[in-house]
Parts: sequence; structure tokens; C-alpha cells
Amino acid sequence: MSHTNGIDGHSGGRFGAATPGARTERARIDELVAMGGPRPAATRRRRSITPWRVAALIAAIIVAGGTYALGRYVVAPKPPPVVNVAVTTTGLPEGKKLTGDDYGVVTLRRSSVPTGALSPQEVANLSDRIAKFSIPRGTFLTPDLLSGATTKPDSNQALVGLALKPGQMPAGGLTVGQQVLVILIPDSAQGNPVVLRDVTIYGLLPPDTSGGEQVTILVRRDRASALANYAAHGQVSLVAVGEHS
Repeated sequence: MSHTNGIDGHSGGRFGAATPGARTERARIDELVAMGGPRPAATRRRRSITPWRVAALIAAIIVAGGTYALGRYVVAPKPPPVVNVAVTTTGLPEGKKLTGDDYGVVTLRRSSVPTGALSPQEVANLSDRIAKFSIPRGTFLTPDLLSGATTKPDSNQALVGLALKPGQMPAGGLTVGQQVLVILIPDSAQGNPVVLRDVTIYGLLPPDTSGGEQVTILVRRDRASALANYAAHGQVSLVAVGEHS
């Protein structure tokens, strides 16, 4: 018995065109996808980004951003302010002129600087300054330790110390380098006061609780002995130049 050919020229199977295994065409890519076959690599990568990985990535970005902001905007505390002050590097005898070799520089916190301590620049700007008293090594230099524009006594001059009480000094006070008159008051009411001129204030100590003051004056050497005798008996007064008539 002969078999009848199909319409398309291919012999049909027992079940005609629908016979299993009779179709030879290869499946299209969309058919493979629909059937659950292999997927493109890009598709596999997208499926591998799970929600927990996204959350971890966001957390890392937040931490990195916070660290960057902290580094930029958190200001470290400022160090305490410091200043340079002058301190003696050698002992200075009374009357010695201060030079650059006699002092050095130390750096201190501003809150620790002694009252009145001079900076190296301030000391360097003080010309013709001499030690009013003996100054030990390691002393912070202050204005009260140095005289004004007064030179060390020469062979024709002498220094005399006076312990003066209120009333024996000008009302306006005294300053180093100031020119004054020294009034020597005799014991007897019949004597006349003696006035010494060309006297310079060489050194001063701060007033005591009663207002008295220790004063060192620079005078001619031939007057020093008599002046010291009057001073020992409290018979000396100082008058600012221009106040004595």
C-alpha cells in the first residue's frame, strides 16, 4: 500500500505533520528563554544583585561620606598661645650695661609669663640700659630691673642709697633717669638748707606698705660722704627739677 506525500513534499508520519521528531528547525532564542533554557550573562548578573548586597553598599557609602565630613569639618583644638620672653643667661652686677650676650629667649604659655616680663624685641629696643641691682642668672627681665638712659658711674661719680618716707619725695613720684634736686636739711633751725644739683635717679624699688621708697641716686663723688650722713638722719628730701624756687 502506497503512502501519500504531504502537501509540503515531506512524507508524514503516522500522526501527520505533528508526528514527534519529525520537525527539524532549531528553536529561536526567545523560545529558549520562554522554555527556561540558558539566559544571557547580563541577565544572570542582574539576578545576582540581591537586596542585602544593595543595603551593604549603601551602608558603606554612608560610612565613607561620614568619615570624609568628619575629617573636613571637625576642627582640632587649638594649642595654647605661647610667647617669647627674655631671661638672663649670666649674673649681672649692679651698674652693668645690658648687652645681647647677657640674655636669652625662652618660650612660655601666655598664662605662665611673669607680670612685666619683657620680650626679646622689647629688650633689644632698650638702649643704654644698665642693671639697677645685682640680677642673678635665670631672671626674667622686667622694666624695674633696668635703669633708664643712665650710664654706669665713672670715677667722678658715686651712688648713694636713700630710704625716703612720704613727704620726702615729689608728689608725682620718681622715675629712673629723672633729674632732681637734693635738699639737705640741717639739725639746727639756724642753719640753711643745702641744695645739691645735677642729681639723677639711678634706681627705684617699689614703695612699701607705708608709702616709703628705696631710691638710689647718682651724684658727684665729692658730695657722696656728706649726703650719706644727712640721709642716715632722715634729713634729705628730693624735689623734681622746676619745683624748687
